Amino acid sequence: MNLTEGFITETIRPRFSRVLARNEIYFANHSLGRPLDQMEEDVQEGLAHWYVDMDSAWEAWMNESARFEANLKSILSWHLEGAVVPKANVGQALRAVLNALPGRPIRVVTSRSEFDSVDFVLKAYAERGLVHVDWIEPSSQEQGVPKFDTGDFLRAIQPGVDLVIVSLVIFTTGQVMPGVKELIDQAHRVGAKVFLDTYHAAGVVELGFVEADFAAGGCYKYLRGGPGACWLAIHPRHLDGAMKTLDTGWFAKRNTFGYERTDEAERDIGGRGWWDSTPAVLPWYQARSGLEFTNEIGVGNLRTYGLSQLELLRQVLAPFGGFQPKNPADWGAFALLPSPRADGLVTELKHIGVNVDARQGYVRFGPDLLNTVAEIQALKGKSQTVFAGVGAV
Repeated sequence: MNLTEGFITETIRPRFSRVLARNEIYFANHSLGRPLDQMEEDVQEGLAHWYVDMDSAWEAWMNESARFEANLKSILSWHLEGAVVPKANVGQALRAVLNALPGRPIRVVTSRSEFDSVDFVLKAYAERGLVHVDWIEPSSQEQGVPKFDTGDFLRAIQPGVDLVIVSLVIFTTGQVMPGVKELIDQAHRVGAKVFLDTYHAAGVVELGFVEADFAAGGCYKYLRGGPGACWLAIHPRHLDGAMKTLDTGWFAKRNTFGYERTDEAERDIGGRGWWDSTPAVLPWYQARSGLEFTNEIGVGNLRTYGLSQLELLRQVLAPFGGFQPKNPADWGAFALLPSPRADGLVTELKHIGVNVDARQGYVRFGPDLLNTVAEIQALKGKSQTVFAGVGAV
């Protein structure tokens, strides 16, 4: 599919009429993705099963969970024989993996720039002596923006490490993590497992790291599915029932609706063995339109078009000190404006109708295919006063 602004205006933007009615320039697509109009109808469908079918609604609801999994497998390029298990958030997905690993403390290697879903859980487990974490710091820079190098991880992944956790795209800077295949290979050589956080990659960066043991993410951002629609993808080698998590519940039972009382927790094999207790079903409907839209357009097409938008956006931000990467493909789906006043700039920009956010000293500008060239070009004129003194205006 050849995405052009004319095609998008004619055939795609009408499918987002409700959110596009907002009077603002929205560059926070890397934070909360914009939903399709269809999303409300999909959620109403899920609710209708409750009204009409009552307890028989579970058949339709579980069919929707299978649809959720199939759509995600396509986007993630995940193994057909693997599993994509619904979770409420990445923290829940991580706890499921941590609570499946034997021995204490679990030795973990991860970066200092993991999102709070991972960072906070690890620190809470470390307080109880359940994990020991080797934190990897960024060891290089590009125009003052810190960067991680593959070698820093490879040197830390030594015998005795149990789990390596890494984001495919760093949430603060947008760096695409280099050398992930090497990292996975090294982890497996020393007997460690790999957990990938795909949250800032799924839907905007083509994924091909299916040899990872686990991958987690959610639909909140680029997949346009809102909160609660998250997942844990599990490699088929961990679906034979030998690896069992304590972070479990009755939907992981072999006979979920049998209500037998046995002396042991008789788990299902396959992905269902990694489920928790009664799931929230509406997030599957909430996420449907965004997942199907992403599969319809294609992640590769979205990435190509997104890079062209980022090139224009970075040109606009350049006079104000915006980050200009040497190789844009090494970075994710948002542009950066470094500033010690980042949080204040976000507030000022929102006052003039430009919706962005900031993380750790960087204002983040995330366009998507709904943003027009005119909106990107209008940013400079609208922001002259706000950006005064930030860079060389």
